[in-house]
Amino acid sequence: MPPNSLKKDFWRASLLVLAYFVSAQLGLEFALVGHAVTLFWPSSGIALAAILLFGYRFLPAVFIGAFFSNLTSGLPLFAVVGMAFGATLEAWLGAYLLKRVTRFNRRLAEVRDVYRLVLYGGAIGSISSAVIGSTCLLAAGAVPLDRYPQTMLFWWMGDALGIILFTPAILAYAQHKPLSWTGARIGEAALLLLVLTLLTPLVFGYFDTIANLAHFGMFVLFPVVVWAALSFNQRFVSGLLILMFLIAMAATLLGMGPFVSGDLSGVIDLWLYSVFMTILGVSVSALNYQRNHAMNALQASKDALSRAQLVGGVGSWQIDLLKNHLEWSDETYRIFGMKRTMRLNYELFLERVHPDDHELLDRAWKNALRGHPYDIEHRILVDGKTKWVREQATIDLDPKSGEAVFAIGTVHDITVLKEEESALRLAARVFESSGEAILITDANALVVAVNHAFVEMSGFRSEEVMGRNPRLLASGRHDAEFYRAMWDDIGNHGYWQGEIWDKHKSGRVYPKWMSITAVRDTRGDVVNYVSIARDTTEQTEAEKNIHFLAYYDVLTGLPNRTLLRDRLGQMIAVSHRDKQQFALLFMDLDRFKYINDSMGHSVGDRLLQAVALRIQAQVRDEDTVARLGGDEFIVLLRETAGSGAAAVAKKLLEALATPYDLDGHMLSTQASIGISIFPDSAHDADTLIKSADMAMYCAKEEGRNNYQFFRQDMNFRVELLFSMEKDLRLALERGEFVLHYQPQADLSTGKLCGVEALIRWHHPEKGPVSPAEFIPVAEETGQIVTIGEWVLRTACAQMMEWRKQGQTDLTMAVNLSMRQLRQPMLVELVKSALAESGLEPRHLELEITEGIMMGDNKIAMNFLSEMHELGVQLSIDDFGTGFSSLNYLKKLPVHKLKIDQSFIRDIETDESDAAIIRSIISLGHRLNLRVIAEGVETQEQLDFLRIRGCDEMQGYFYARPMPAAECTGFIFAPRNLM
Repeated sequence: MPPNSLKKDFWRASLLVLAYFVSAQLGLEFALVGHAVTLFWPSSGIALAAILLFGYRFLPAVFIGAFFSNLTSGLPLFAVVGMAFGATLEAWLGAYLLKRVTRFNRRLAEVRDVYRLVLYGGAIGSISSAVIGSTCLLAAGAVPLDRYPQTMLFWWMGDALGIILFTPAILAYAQHKPLSWTGARIGEAALLLLVLTLLTPLVFGYFDTIANLAHFGMFVLFPVVVWAALSFNQRFVSGLLILMFLIAMAATLLGMGPFVSGDLSGVIDLWLYSVFMTILGVSVSALNYQRNHAMNALQASKDALSRAQLVGGVGSWQIDLLKNHLEWSDETYRIFGMKRTMRLNYELFLERVHPDDHELLDRAWKNALRGHPYDIEHRILVDGKTKWVREQATIDLDPKSGEAVFAIGTVHDITVLKEEESALRLAARVFESSGEAILITDANALVVAVNHAFVEMSGFRSEEVMGRNPRLLASGRHDAEFYRAMWDDIGNHGYWQGEIWDKHKSGRVYPKWMSITAVRDTRGDVVNYVSIARDTTEQTEAEKNIHFLAYYDVLTGLPNRTLLRDRLGQMIAVSHRDKQQFALLFMDLDRFKYINDSMGHSVGDRLLQAVALRIQAQVRDEDTVARLGGDEFIVLLRETAGSGAAAVAKKLLEALATPYDLDGHMLSTQASIGISIFPDSAHDADTLIKSADMAMYCAKEEGRNNYQFFRQDMNFRVELLFSMEKDLRLALERGEFVLHYQPQADLSTGKLCGVEALIRWHHPEKGPVSPAEFIPVAEETGQIVTIGEWVLRTACAQMMEWRKQGQTDLTMAVNLSMRQLRQPMLVELVKSALAESGLEPRHLELEITEGIMMGDNKIAMNFLSEMHELGVQLSIDDFGTGFSSLNYLKKLPVHKLKIDQSFIRDIETDESDAAIIRSIISLGHRLNLRVIAEGVETQEQLDFLRIRGCDEMQGYFYARPMPAAECTGFIFAPRNLM
């Protein structure tokens, strides 16, 4: 037994010993025989209750309590021990009989439990103690032999009364909950005690003086006992019975009441009276407990039924057709939106039925009265809203007349079911009409449903795939690791999406973008897998084209500037790690502009293609040949020093000097080559290219058709950059910058739709300086940040001024550089410029170049996302000339693509440029972006763009960049292109 239980039992046993001793001393005050036999022995009731509640292990405590109680009587020790043993045997025997012989309930929940306690615990159990105790008194000489039977009788009567009176009281206090004392109940208890107080003097005083009424007075208190038993719990009743017994005992000892007599007959009457009153009170209390328990159970059953109806949304009703009396359950009232206080009848019910369903309901009810089943779904109106219910009922017919007399039924709120059915029908229509292919499998990945789009995409009919594993679509392009990773994602996250290649029924392999979702039940077990896919063949081809445009030169197929910078960066890292040198050759064709202008762009393009092939033929496979643009080429020679670079340069000069036969045209050209060596000439990519560029110009100055290595004395160009940097710093302070604005037109309407802010520099000594000269310097030196801030604030203020003058539909386009984008406070700068000027965000358009995505694209994405949330318009400038990735482009929150003017310039004669423009316009529209072309200078270029669906344009053909004052006049009297 745990230590806590031992400790608790010790204190209980000690309390039992003390209670036994104290109650015994009280009982001995009413001794009838010597100092040991009494009519009132509460200790027996306490002992039996303790054994019934806590078990036989408390019998030693009963023995100890009885021993010390009898020790005070002055009897010999053997008699004391014998009587203590008898008391212990009495407690054990009573408990044993009640537990083993009967199914005794300690709660005294039924009347038979009261009778069992009286018979087995009080009448039979007490015999053992009476026999043993009387015998011990006889042996000790405390009673003579002729009084032995009387002593045994009184001993038995005292122990039995103690058990009958006190055991129920102790069990009630241990097993029953305390009474809830409300105000009304306290008042009733006070009234009952008052009545008892008033009747007691009558019973033990007034009636006693009248001979004919003396014994009648004993029954006056019976109604009080019954009243208490019916109104209060057993705790209260037991306490009242003990109180009434003590009053009767005290009155008798004082010579008052009907139990006073010259012999022991009055004592026996008192005992019988007490036993009768106790059995009456406890029995009625048990009956009342049983009744209350049954009523509570019935109420609980009703509550449970009501709750079940509420949970299930099912109410019940019944109608007496003869009396037209209708009854509803609580849930039925709730379903119909009515209060319980409303008087019900069939006509009132019909008022709740939807008018369009009256005829349907009336027909169903009439059929039911003729013996047909009543099962109908109809609508009802509740607080102006329509609900659906299903009613079912059984009709009782009069056996003689055959007429319906009674009906009982249920009403089920099926509004949610109807809504779900409607949603399912809608989902089925969406499933079948969806433009994306949908495939559903069971938990074992066997196909259970496909839609029409899947059939169109895969070529398989639905019956050909039903019950089969989707692996029949596998193209063979993905290995086991790919599928393992895919199913790991589905298992861990319940979802996977990505590009996958499948095989058409015809055998054609095609790409698709697919998502797979695991559908789980309420227990978390997978029941279905849902796959949604779309054919991305066109998008993949477009990505390839865009990727090619981004990294390769369209004309020659060589890497462009973007890919060159990437490879150059890798080569610098490897060479730095391995302590190796490599060479960069910067080549420029001599007199190419003359050939291009005199013989046409088509001949010039074929010449550039032929040059590219010859350059590639002279270098190794691991070397890189790139075209920067125009007639400029760069060659990267891995692990090559000066001597190796010189040898390759000679081979290139010889190969390029050989005449070219281009469709019957014999052409000759030469090249100038500048060479820089890493790390001797420079340590970074930009300086390395600039160094080779400087050396190439020196080669041209030396007479062309030769090569030159970079030397430090060629840094005079750098000095020019430093000079311009100094002038730029002063230019902003002196206010030498000014903004010009070039109007933009909407090609669908021909009307003005916006302006682009373009910076101009008026140098006090050099005059106008081209942006192509100072912008790169500002970028490189970082001054573009402060210059860009000035441009943004000035442009916003100017646009707000035009809006105040009445132009409310224009947008102001402002360019952002890569250096600006890397500034952490750029977002705050834009917000500040808008706030200072009062310009709404939607009238500001920020232009960024594709090259921005080469840097920290996370920074770019964060900035663009914040601008998009702010409402600022976003466009990609110079599209097609830099880094173009659909993977990023489709994620960018931009609104517009701007086609670089380099593609517009030769749009009429260069089919490559025309193809690029068509691709960009198509791509932009597929991504829901507007497309604007810059550098439009002729009507033919305009017509080409308009026919291909370009949205906007800007260029000299519409308007040149103008100062603010001149642009104001244009804005309020714009040219219409229609």
